[in-house]
Amino acid sequence: MTRRNRKSWRDEKTGLTIIAAALVVIALIVVLLFQHQRETRRDRVRVQAISLARVLAEMPVSQLVPQGNQRGVLRALSLGHDNGDFAYATVRSQAGEVVTEVAAPGVIPPATTAHTGNSLSESLVRLAKGRNVLQISTPIFENGMAAGHLSLGYHQPGFGLQYEQLPFFATLALVIFLLAPVSYFATRREIRPLQAATEKMELMLEMPQGAELQPSGELSDFMGRFNDFVGRMQTRIGELEQDHSTMLTSTKLINYRKSRVEGVLESLPEALIVLDETGSISFANARIESLFGVTAADLVGSSDLSWCSDASVCEFLSRCVQTGPGSYAASAVQFALPSSPDKTYGVSAYPLFSPGETGQALGTLAVFRDVTGEALAKRSRGEFVAHVAHELKTPLNILGMYSEVLLDGGNIDESRRIECINVIHDEVDRLAGLVRNLLSITQIEMGGMQPTMSRSRVRDLLVDLFQQFEVSDNEKGLHFELNLPQEISAMDLDKDLMRVALTNLLTNAIKYNKPGGTVKMTAVETDQALVISVSDDGIGISDEDKLKVFDKFYRSEDEQVRERSGHGLGLSLARDIVHLHGGDLTVQDSETNGSEFVVTLWKE
Repeated sequence: MTRRNRKSWRDEKTGLTIIAAALVVIALIVVLLFQHQRETRRDRVRVQAISLARVLAEMPVSQLVPQGNQRGVLRALSLGHDNGDFAYATVRSQAGEVVTEVAAPGVIPPATTAHTGNSLSESLVRLAKGRNVLQISTPIFENGMAAGHLSLGYHQPGFGLQYEQLPFFATLALVIFLLAPVSYFATRREIRPLQAATEKMELMLEMPQGAELQPSGELSDFMGRFNDFVGRMQTRIGELEQDHSTMLTSTKLINYRKSRVEGVLESLPEALIVLDETGSISFANARIESLFGVTAADLVGSSDLSWCSDASVCEFLSRCVQTGPGSYAASAVQFALPSSPDKTYGVSAYPLFSPGETGQALGTLAVFRDVTGEALAKRSRGEFVAHVAHELKTPLNILGMYSEVLLDGGNIDESRRIECINVIHDEVDRLAGLVRNLLSITQIEMGGMQPTMSRSRVRDLLVDLFQQFEVSDNEKGLHFELNLPQEISAMDLDKDLMRVALTNLLTNAIKYNKPGGTVKMTAVETDQALVISVSDDGIGISDEDKLKVFDKFYRSEDEQVRERSGHGLGLSLARDIVHLHGGDLTVQDSETNGSEFVVTLWKE
């Protein structure tokens, strides 16, 4: 439908609406006039009936009742009403009997009882045909004595149009009907410029952005200003759209960067939180829940530190927020949690700076790490230094003591001098072995010792090593047993390192054996591995000591162990060497109540 057709249809619709509205108004006015006319007639009939009843009540009964061929006053009364309102008039005796009555054609007076009151009364009476009648009743007298009562009935006026009123209503309806279109056209004429402006604005909305209308006539000045206003609004809208587009791009970029940063923080193995300048938590990764038992969602936005059960951590975080970034950048606090008392955790704080303004901190990054290994390493370093100092102190004291004896010169005999020299030699060997083992262990732990693998005949290595111990001095009267298969496959080994490991095992088997005991070396080859075991019949190892026997500088508190010299590095070094070859070194009870160390070298 074109714009012109739409406008024509709107005009027709408006005209029909105005006509319908005019008819409705005419109908309402007519109804109101009829209602007013009815009420006016009712009031007039009531006043007329009451006045007439009072006049008739003052007349003697003899005048009301017809005598002979006379018609009487009531008959004259009925004939004198020409408007159709009169219904009936009845005179009754004191006993209620009808003395005389007159009625309009078609009206049957009601059979009412005698009036017992001494004053005038009114009531509505419904006749047999259903029409309502206003009845006025009053007592009548004869010679000053009550002789009966008089009842006058008048019809209640209803809606109706009288002939003489027809010109008035017709004129009124015509005036209203003519005023409606006149008002419509007058109003339409007044709003025609606004309609034209509306149409032009609709055209402008359909035209490309920036186009202007060139109206003529009385709207030219208005449309000129309107075009200027629309131009400014279009420019402003364009600027807002550009700003909105820039803001959306910036928001997406910020969200992308934030997602990347949060992804990086979530992927870190440590639990961490980010505190803003006010101390509120703005971010927490998922690992914080496994540490403190509280979800990240519960922490974000909260400044309450009750989620942390350790008072030192709460004090540390509060201090980081209250003080400047330079005061806590390198500080850290260690603590333990009730849920895992065997572990040590550390919290460190790092200031967060804006890339453009490095002088102002935007917040604090708190990192929670499991530092159990570091704490144990620190403690181990301290114990290591203490053990080394202890192991060096004893031989150095012995060397000093025997050196002083030798410095006395001629005051000692030859046997005493030889004894001192032998002791000094043994202690020097002991110190050299201690230093050699320390260097080897340190190189292995630091990754500085790499085994030089070569295809080696393992059986020849075992036989040669075992025979060296077998032919050495044997003060305890020990027995040596070597149980090897006839053939052992060649393996890739560092023979020198493996010789050191097996030497330490055989040395311990001899040292901690009982007099007359047996030192046994056995080898068993399978498709997967070569298993070498070294056992003795000595003092054995308790279950508690088995857990620590491979630790550096560890020596049992057993008196039999303390009686024998040693520095607690041999088994630790042997295990490290076996691990360099990809094997395992374990300890178990021997069948003869001694100890058995098992070396497993895997072929692949």
